Amino acid sequence: MELKFFPINIFRETPKVTFFDTGINKSNGSDVVIHYGEAISPPDDFKDEQYYIHNHQIDHNFVITGERKFVLINPLWDEPHHVIYLNRKMGALEIPIGTYHRSISSKDGSVVLNQPIRDKFFDPNKEFIPQKLNKLDLIKARKSPPVFWIMENDQIKRLRFNPLERKAAIFN
Repeated sequence: MELKFFPINIFRETPKVTFFDTGINKSNGSDVVIHYGEAISPPDDFKDEQYYIHNHQIDHNFVITGERKFVLINPLWDEPHHVIYLNRKMGALEIPIGTYHRSISSKDGSVVLNQPIRDKFFDPNKEFIPQKLNKLDLIKARKSPPVFWIMENDQIKRLRFNPLERKAAIFN
C-alpha cells in the first residue's frame, strides 16, 4: 500500500502571512481537530492503545500548525503498520476506509484540518467510536516493523529502520 499525500497550493507567502489552498476534490466535510498541548486521539484506555476506524469516510488530514504523528494499522496491506510524522509541507494525508488510526501531538499541540469524503451511510455516532486492537490480525499488524514517513529536504521520505542491523532503508 502506497500512502497518498495531497499537496497544498501556496498562493502567496510573506514573512508573516501564508495564503494557501488545501482543497480536496469531492470533500463533503470539514473537521478541525485541535490538540491543546500533548494529546492522543483517541486517548488510551488505561494501558491499551485505542484507534478510530471509518467505514464510511476517507480522511484527508492536513496539519495547519504544529506537527502530528499518525499511526496507521491495516492488516490487509503488505506493510500493515505505518508511522507518519505529518507537518504542513507534506500536504494532506489520506487515510483510507477500513484503516485503524490514531494521532499524537507533542507538548506544543497542533491543529489539523480534515477534509473527508463521506458516503451516504456516514453516521458520526458510529464513525468515531474508539477501538482496541483486540483481534489477532490487528495485534500482529501493530507488532510488525513500521514504515516511517518523514519530510526531509522538502521531500516526503518513506523509510524502514531495522534496529538489529542499525540501518535505515530509504524508499522515495
